[in-house]
Amino acid sequence: MAKYTNLLGEEVDTDEMKKARRKINPMVRAVGPGPEGMKCKHCRFLYAKEYARTYYKCEWRGDTNGPGTDHKINWPACSKFQKEEGNG
Repeated sequence: MAKYTNLLGEEVDTDEMKKARRKINPMVRAVGPGPEGMKCKHCRFLYAKEYARTYYKCEWRGDTNGPGTDHKINWPACSKFQKEEGNG
């Protein structure tokens, strides 16, 4: 576990900081939150790439063909959210 003391004298756990960042939709960080209660899986910009596994990508984030642009379907939606056609 990596820890350090910041300028305010507080002990900071860098592993916990990394975990917290992974839980946040990068699009929400970039463009702001979307409609309350909506998730990326309801958005028309989310798509799946199927190989041995299924990898989800967001059209707004781009696709590097690597894990850096993998997108979690249960992340809260961002302000670019548009409801997918046919999802009630």
